[in-house]
Amino acid sequence: MAQEKQSDSQQRLDKFLQAVEAAQKLQDDIMKYGLEAAHLYCDDVDGDWLETWRREENN
Repeated sequence: MAQEKQSDSQQRLDKFLQAVEAAQKLQDDIMKYGLEAAHLYCDDVDGDWLETWRREENN
């Protein structure tokens, strides 16, 4: 039982550290590339996602 709690805590810590590392990378990319960093993280940043989103909300 104690082993399960320790591994669960370790898994949560690992997941948290991965999230922090991803956030740091995003921040570094924004500092380096400015708004163009959005192209690194969004597949279709220039597409019609806003219009598509509005249509989906209306349905």
